[in-house]
Amino acid sequence: MRAVILGLAACAAGLALPVPAQSLPARELYVRTDKGHCIACHQLPEGAGPATHSDVGPRLAGARMRELGRERLREVLADPMRANADTVMPPFGRHRILDTGEIDRLVELLLALPADATADDSRGQTASDDERRADAERNSPAPAAAAIVETGRKIWVRKFRNGKSLATCFPNGGRRIAASYPQYDQRLKRVVTLESAINLCLKAHNEALLDPVDAQTMGATLAYVRSLSDGQKIAVRVPVGVAQERLEQGRRQYYTRMGQENFACASCHVQAAGKRFADVVLSPVVGQATHWPLIRGELAVTLQARIRECLELMGAAPFAPGSDELNHLEYFLTNASNGLPLRANAWRPVTSRD
Repeated sequence: MRAVILGLAACAAGLALPVPAQSLPARELYVRTDKGHCIACHQLPEGAGPATHSDVGPRLAGARMRELGRERLREVLADPMRANADTVMPPFGRHRILDTGEIDRLVELLLALPADATADDSRGQTASDDERRADAERNSPAPAAAAIVETGRKIWVRKFRNGKSLATCFPNGGRRIAASYPQYDQRLKRVVTLESAINLCLKAHNEALLDPVDAQTMGATLAYVRSLSDGQKIAVRVPVGVAQERLEQGRRQYYTRMGQENFACASCHVQAAGKRFADVVLSPVVGQATHWPLIRGELAVTLQARIRECLELMGAAPFAPGSDELNHLEYFLTNASNGLPLRANAWRPVTSRD
């Protein structure tokens, strides 16, 4: 998530100064998130470098690298889409993520790798163990969930200046409503997410709005409201007409390549679903909308906040919180999970990528 801290070099005066990018060694280019970041998608032969389970891209066996040859490797690093338009590998040269000298240094690193042409047979078992452990973590109560839900409950029932509250704006005080959002509002002519509906209530009663992606306010409020629908099957409606157009806009955005890395949401969650990116299993599109907000550390991260994080990883400018673009994406994703049970307060441990 955050860029790797630049390496330091001592200057004559004994001070530490950032190493210029053009002088970075190949092994640092291989791991830096703002450069090659090859480690996120590829494994190296045993003993040749950091060990990971990453398998979005093929294992970088030295024998195969030498078979491809220096010029072919340069072409692949510069613009792999020339050979494969559907590849998820970024066009490092064409998008100026790596300059010519950096590509050359990475090519020499790849050519010098050990032959080791076969993957470690133990990786599959280790990956299975990791996946079982991750499933157990996700299905166990989030350590901070109770406190977050209680914070959300207090926001939900807090009296406005006119004596009303968020709870009075929704049927049954908010019980069993979360699984029907987002909705297309015929009067407003736009997609309304649960966050939007909460802010529409606040606006109607002349109260301050909540930041749609703020974990401590909107995130906590969503955690509480969705806990009132835990286990309910998602049932998002898409009426004939404009609503279908909005859903299609969300689908197109999901499949559109964006940013310096040239990724689409679908690059990871359709093409590479089930594989590992930086040791994280990439979830499939179906089911992605069931478990938000996600409890991460002591914060409730909303689906739209996570989409904005992903856009930053792609090197794209994130859409504004609560924008139509994010609302359409959420509409598409939630509709893709229709019929699946909503799972309140899912969680994952904080990792080095968060």
